[in-house]
Amino acid sequence: MLTIFAVLALLAAPQLNSALTPQKAAKPALPKIDEKACPFEGCQFGPWTATAAVQLFSSWKADRKSVTTLSKGEVVTAITGVHITLEPSEIEVTAPIPEYGLKPGDTIYGYVYKGEGVFSAWFNGYWVEDFDGSGVSGTGCNRKCNAKLVKQDRVEWWVEIRTKGGTIGWTKDTDGFDGKDALSGSE
Repeated sequence: MLTIFAVLALLAAPQLNSALTPQKAAKPALPKIDEKACPFEGCQFGPWTATAAVQLFSSWKADRKSVTTLSKGEVVTAITGVHITLEPSEIEVTAPIPEYGLKPGDTIYGYVYKGEGVFSAWFNGYWVEDFDGSGVSGTGCNRKCNAKLVKQDRVEWWVEIRTKGGTIGWTKDTDGFDGKDALSGSE
């Protein structure tokens, strides 16, 4: 009878979001490819407007060919994105981070930034999809920081675009568009 109550108690207990919980994992091989990626807070797909001429390619992969060039002012539809981590950021822990079992001297490797200090991370044999990195100095933390950015990442963000005429292509020139940031007052 006690076993049944224990099982029921476990089922009734709130479940942690697995994206926040460290999962045992090998360090990701590079380049690390994340599909369906929109890597910042407020990021959105949908109608975007070219703010300059933007070249589109057949793919985000290395064997890509030029498809077309968008004109400034052209309205297109952003469909999806691919985030490629060529090199993760390196973050040195400077004060204990008990929620992750991290201690001074440990290294955190950052992959996809998601906004508000949250990014996917690997450290000490664990992967965390939504790591709270709000305490990292060099990335916005000004006091009570518990880690410091040692090396900036090298990443590419490719977005699949459909033109009004139906042409589909890819670009990493995402700074050439308005409309991608739902939180921007000017877009």
